[in-house]
Amino acid sequence: MELPFLRYAALFIVSFLIVRILISIRNRSKLPPGPTALPVIGHLHLLSPFMHQTFQKLSSIHGSLMYLRLGSVDCVVVSNPELAKELLKYHELTFSTRHLTAAIEHLTYNSSFAFAPYGPYWKFIKKLTTFELLGNRTLGQTLPVRTKELHHFISILLDKSKSGETVSLTQELLKLTNNVISQMMLGIRCSGTVDQADGFRTLVREVNEIFGEFNVSDIIWFFKNIDVQGFRKRFLDIHNRYDSLLEKIMRDREELRKNKKLNDDDVNVGIFSNIYSIPITINEWV
Repeated sequence: MELPFLRYAALFIVSFLIVRILISIRNRSKLPPGPTALPVIGHLHLLSPFMHQTFQKLSSIHGSLMYLRLGSVDCVVVSNPELAKELLKYHELTFSTRHLTAAIEHLTYNSSFAFAPYGPYWKFIKKLTTFELLGNRTLGQTLPVRTKELHHFISILLDKSKSGETVSLTQELLKLTNNVISQMMLGIRCSGTVDQADGFRTLVREVNEIFGEFNVSDIIWFFKNIDVQGFRKRFLDIHNRYDSLLEKIMRDREELRKNKKLNDDDVNVGIFSNIYSIPITINEWV
C-alpha cells in the first residue's frame, strides 16, 4: 500500500516542479535582460560589498534596464537617468512601496510611515504628519528650538576657531540636526549628557545599524520564520529599550503638564507628547 502512495507523491512533486519551471520560463520572457541566476540564491553571488560598482559592471553587459533576483526578491536595476525619470513619472505607484524587512516589522510595530505601503493608512499618516507635525503652527512653535540650537552651533565654531582647534563640520552639522529633531519631537537634546539623551543616541545608532544588516530571512522565503543569524533577540532587546525610553519621556512630560509646569504651547514638551494628547478619530482624517 505504501508503494502506490510513494508513486503518487513522486508524480505530484515532479508535476509541481514542471509547472513551476514552465511558469518561471513564461514569466522570465516578460522581464528585462539579466545574468543567469542560481537556484535559491538568485544573483546574490554576483554582489560585492560595493553594490553600485557591481550594478554598473552588470549594466554595461546587460543594458541600462536589468533584472536581478536577490534570493526570493525580484529587483529591477535602472542605470539610465532618462529611463529612471520615465519609470518614476508614469509608474510611480508601482515603485512607491519599499521592501519590508524583519527589522522594520519588529521595531516599528509594522506600522511605520516611512516604510508603509502606499494605501489608505499611508494617506492617513501623511495627512496627520502634514497638519500636526509640519504645519505652520508647529513650525512656529518650535522656532525657538531651531534658533537656540543654531546659536549653540555657531558658538562652538567660534570657540574652536579662537583656540585654533580643527573643526569637523560634518560631525557638528550632524549634532545640530540631531539636536533640533530630538528636541522638536521629544523635548531632549540628542547630543546632551543626560541619561535620556545618551540612551536615545545609543538606540538611534543601534536601530540604524540593524536596519542595514544583511538578514538572510528577508530575502530567502523558506528562511522567513527561521532566525538563522540570531537577529530576533537583538530586535526584541532594542524594541523593549526603545519602548521603555519613549514611555519614560511621555510619562515625564505628562507629569510636568499635570503639575502645570508645562503647557501645550511650551516648546519643551515635544511634538511627540503633543500628538499623544490629541483626541482623534480615523473618520476625521480619512
